[in-house]
This record gives sequence, C-alpha cells and structure tokens, in this order.
Amino acid sequence: MKIVLAGPKGAGKTSVAAKLAEITGLQAVETDRLIEECFERDTGEKHTCREIFIEHGEQEFRAIERKVAVELAETDWKLIVCGGSSLLDPASRRALRKNAILIYLTANPETLWNRIAQNGLPPWLRGPDAKAQLDKNVAYREELLGPYADAVIDTTDKPPEQIAEIAMQHIIEELTIRSRAANTYGDIIRVTTFGESHGPAIGAVLDGVKPGIDFSAQEIQAQLNRRRPGQSAVTTPRDEKDQVEILSGVFQGKTTGAPIAMAIFNRDHDSSKYEGIKDLFRPGHADFTYYRKYGVRDYRGGGRSSGRETAGRVLGGAFARQELAKRGVRIVAHAVEIAGIAATRCDYEAIESNPVRSADPEAAERMVQAILAAKDDNDSVGGVVQLEIHGLPAGLGDPVFQKLDSRLTAAIMTLGAVKGIEVGKGFSLARMRGSQSNDNMADGGFVSNNAGGITGGISTGQPILLRIAVKPTSSIAKPQRTLDTAMQNRPIETHGRHDPCIVPRVIPVIESMAALALLDAWEVQNRLRPGWNPR
Repeated sequence: MKIVLAGPKGAGKTSVAAKLAEITGLQAVETDRLIEECFERDTGEKHTCREIFIEHGEQEFRAIERKVAVELAETDWKLIVCGGSSLLDPASRRALRKNAILIYLTANPETLWNRIAQNGLPPWLRGPDAKAQLDKNVAYREELLGPYADAVIDTTDKPPEQIAEIAMQHIIEELTIRSRAANTYGDIIRVTTFGESHGPAIGAVLDGVKPGIDFSAQEIQAQLNRRRPGQSAVTTPRDEKDQVEILSGVFQGKTTGAPIAMAIFNRDHDSSKYEGIKDLFRPGHADFTYYRKYGVRDYRGGGRSSGRETAGRVLGGAFARQELAKRGVRIVAHAVEIAGIAATRCDYEAIESNPVRSADPEAAERMVQAILAAKDDNDSVGGVVQLEIHGLPAGLGDPVFQKLDSRLTAAIMTLGAVKGIEVGKGFSLARMRGSQSNDNMADGGFVSNNAGGITGGISTGQPILLRIAVKPTSSIAKPQRTLDTAMQNRPIETHGRHDPCIVPRVIPVIESMAALALLDAWEVQNRLRPGWNPR
C-alpha cells in the first residue's frame, strides 16, 4: 500500500506531503527528484527537471517520467508526490495507482497562478496567454483525473497543516473501506468468492494473475470433484455436479491478465426444508450472528455462511496448486482422526482410495462406521486433518504481521468448520524444555522439525506441518433448543441433506486455502527481492 499525492503545479503538494509524512511516519518521495536521479544514472549528467525538459525535449522527459512511475509500482508504504502530468500517461497512471490511495490536490485558478508565478513559470507555460493556458490545462486534468482519485481536496485558502489533516481523514476512510473487503483473500494473487447455497450460482474471481500462464479447466474440475457433495454414504446426498464454467480471463488455454471469473450453477437445491424453521436460529450455525450483524439473513441453507461457499475457494486454490506444483511444491492433507478414532500409520497412496481421505486404510474403515452410526442417530462427528506442505523453499514469509504461519493459519481459519490449528508440535511444545523443542542443525540441515517447517515466521525448507480441528457438522435432525427472531424459546430439528461429517470434503478446501496463501507469499517475496533464487 502506498499514498500518492498528485495535482497541478501550485497545488501545494510538497508542503502538504511534508505534513503528511509527519503524521503518518511514511517517507515522502518526489517523482521530480527520482526523474533527476534516473537521468543522471542513465546519462552521467546532473540536470534539474526543468533543464531536462528544455534541453532534451518533452518526449524524452515523459519517457523518464514513465520509467520512474513503473519502478514505483511495487513501492510499499511510501508517500509518493507527483505532478498531474504523470497521471495523464496511461502506463504511468496504472503503475502509480497500483495498490495505492490517490489524493488529488487542486485550487482555484487564481490561487494556482499566483503560487506558480512566485516560483517561476514551468517551461511548458509561456507567452502572453500563459494564464489562459494554465486554466485550460488544470480544468482538463481535473476532468480526466478526478474520477481516478480516491479524494479530491481544494487547497485554496487552507494552510498545509489543515490540508494534511483533511487528507488523513480520507486515507483513514479509504483504508477502513478496503479492510472490509471481507470476501476477498490475498495481497497480490486475490480471490473473491461469491454466491449463496440456494442462490442461482456460486463462484470466484481470481485476479492478479500474469498473462500467458497455462490454465487447465480440467485440473480445476478435478479438485472440485474432490469437494463436491454426493460422493459417498458419509457425505451429503445433495446431487450437485459442480461443473465449473470459465467466464473470463482465459483464452486458448492461457491467462490473459484479466480477472478470471469462474462460476458453478446450483442445480439441486431444495429450499422447502427451511421454510418451517426460517425464523429460528439453528444451533452451531451463523444464523444468529449474521442476523445481529446485518439485520437480515438468507435462511435457505445459511446463504453465504453455508459450507457451499467453499467451492469458490477451491476454484482459486486449484490454480494456485498448479502454479506451486511447477515450482516443486506438493500439498497434501488427510484425516488423522474422526470421531475420536486416530490413524496410526501413513500411506499417502491410500488417501483418495477411501471415503474419509485417511492415510490409514484400517482406521478409515472404523472412521466410516463411526460416521454412519452418528448419521443413524441423527447426529454428526468432527475430526482432525493433518496438512503437509513438501518442497517449499526456505525464505517465504514476512515478519512481523505476515509471517508464513500467520498467513496459513489465518487462511484456514476462514473455514467455518475449523476451530483450532497446531503448527508443528503445537501445544506439545508447551510441555517440553527448550533443549527438547529446539530444532538443532547439523550436516547442512535440521536434525528435527518440531517447529513444523517455519521459524521466525519464515519457511525453513523443511516440510510444513499443521493439524486442524474440524467441528461436527452443525445441521443435525436431533431435537435441540434455540431462540427465534423474537428471542423466544423454541425447539428445533434441522432436516435436510447434510454431511454427517464434513472432514472428507473440507480436506481439498484446506489444501486450496494453503495453496492461495503460499502462492501469494511467493509473489510477495518475488517483489521484495527480484531475482530471488529459492533453490
């Protein structure tokens, strides 16, 4: 994130930027200075912007200006000060607006003229009609650039301190709005999911993907098939084929750089079971909290809070998995416990050969029986999933607030059924001494992996290990107690087509969220340290 302060000459950008830098603690960077430095670096000559413009012409000046703007595209947490002309060029405008809050300063024509005249007219403003030129130029820029700005501030008759305070209020408001983009995940590779359980469709929009990357709809579908309902006796009988339709962003099997929109149309939703309980808050569900937050809710299967929403995460995560696989990363999750029945051995080949996705075939049979017993009793069970990430290089993760374990756990905790996560030995470390928990190093590597492949928030190159607690499915037909929308006591039974255990179907979703978190962290690292060689 960066703040871009732009506007015509005389708008007060430099003085306002100095005050904003004091308030925010951000470093102020003027594009004029960067243009002069770029020119000196390329030519060995030291010139001011005015001299470059006059002696080398506007075309060369604009080319250097564009080069500087493109270099600033990936700048983070800086205060960029630039003239309005920088934003007139589409390439420069796109670069400066990337991940930025744009504040455009202006003033009435008389004020601008007086301020400019005091310091000398710019080289493009000459002749007896200079003031008329300025008025026309300012009006044109405001009309063109105003719509791109997050805030336009009139600096006429205002001191820099007051303008900076006004700008700060706009910045705070904009950051607040952006922080509430609660249906979008990711900083660079961003996925936005949409749709409701009983609506016309669900899906995802994947953005930030470079053009020219191979995109396999078949691979996306393969992951969706692992998550879709109706797979076995231990999942919901709702018969959704979950056939993905690619709506944009892919042409002839390659990404175009445009947002990749993917949709799954709901075909087998039956809302009739919810009519009798539409005014009741189902225990364990988000009915009550959604109602309290929004004042309205979609009672048909929970709407947006339904587990069906997670199909959109698989759409984005399946692509992330493909990209990570090209880089030698393998992500695998499997059930290590269901209904208190624990796996005692690990055979990766067995995971997709049993309905609970356990790496222990013998334990899997007992897990299935426990799920069916709960189902016959109108109840449900939970379990524990182990997530393993192999082949990830050392160096991913961004201390202090974007540590890799923080990214992964935050991503996975967005799943409604997940209620706890251990990294590495997790809570067992609390019962060890430091001499036992520390991962010693020898012979070019680590001797143990108690930390679970992440130290200091950065990957170590060892396998990353997480264990995820998945609660029992909330929708059960057993009689329970609840409240209605009038806060009156009511009995409730939730009938319909529900999973007696969500563990088997949440596994591909956990893998998908991990893939999205990892690919995003990788892209952040590529921008932090271009040319970074992870191997």
